[in-house]
Amino acid sequence: MKIGLRGGHSPYCKGAMGILDEQAEVRKIYTELKPMLEAKGHVVIDCNSNANNVGAELAEGTNKANANACDVYVTLHMNASADGSGNGVECWMYDASNVDMNQIADQICKNFKSKGYYNRGKKFNTGYHDLRESAMPAMIVETMFCDNAGDAGRYGNLTARGIAQLIAEGIDKKAVSGATDVSKPRPEDSVVPGTGGLKELGKVDIYSAGFTDQWWPEVKNATDWVGAGDGLPLRYLGFRVTKGSIKVRVYTEASGWLPYIIFGQSYNTNDLDNGVVGDGSPIQAIEMEYLTPAGYKYKYVKYCVSDINNTSFYPTQVDNQRGGGQDGYAGVIGVAADKLIAEIV
Repeated sequence: MKIGLRGGHSPYCKGAMGILDEQAEVRKIYTELKPMLEAKGHVVIDCNSNANNVGAELAEGTNKANANACDVYVTLHMNASADGSGNGVECWMYDASNVDMNQIADQICKNFKSKGYYNRGKKFNTGYHDLRESAMPAMIVETMFCDNAGDAGRYGNLTARGIAQLIAEGIDKKAVSGATDVSKPRPEDSVVPGTGGLKELGKVDIYSAGFTDQWWPEVKNATDWVGAGDGLPLRYLGFRVTKGSIKVRVYTEASGWLPYIIFGQSYNTNDLDNGVVGDGSPIQAIEMEYLTPAGYKYKYVKYCVSDINNTSFYPTQVDNQRGGGQDGYAGVIGVAADKLIAEIV
């Protein structure tokens, strides 16, 4: 993956000041993070700026990322509050539509929480320059509050290298300490250590199809969204997976929750009762659960929807899990859904 990476602000255009100097410290974190990612095979593009005004330093960063056709753009920052009471880590994105970026943001926040930082979670904003002007999915990582004594103390113990490690593990989705070589994928049918003899299932693809006023082309994984577009409700959905099966039900305007249908390697758009889910009225919510074949390490379906009143997507749902911000389903009961994204992880 080609990653555009930037330590926010410029030595001549400072950011927040508190117990820590935001710009100076995030540049240190950048210096530690870049080789960690490169050691795992990623290409890292230096998107730092030494400009002397805010507009120029912001533009220089996104221009470098765009000119190098980066896959993702990540900028590092520190927050500040009026009285030093704010604390914790948060990750900002343009919207919730990219499943991979949601997963990375969740993992970064989880990693910071494991070291004592308050998890402020994922947030979305279409107005921030780094998120708006980047041609690729982008993320602003607000690592901590530079004016909070607790956050600054944890930073002093972890150092810039320790903070970089937390971010690297979130981006790469695996350990990057170099202690173990995890760069080569485990053979698909091998036993996974520490899982009671379960085997690797390997890659599982999900294909999704949606009906609004017509059936739209099938979508593979999270490469695109399912449906016609903004404002036109989904009325039927069909799914197929290359391994295992997936259990799905939907909540519709006319009927509420419909019975579950289990999809394997096919669905049938000619059978609107048993071959797909839906009843012809607008779908408002969807519940999905990936059923892993016996003897294999569990996988999950991650999915999210947008509704007819919003162009952005709601936060990602994992299977039918509840708690931690998850409701057990994606969508809002009472409002029709118009787009869906799903993948198996």
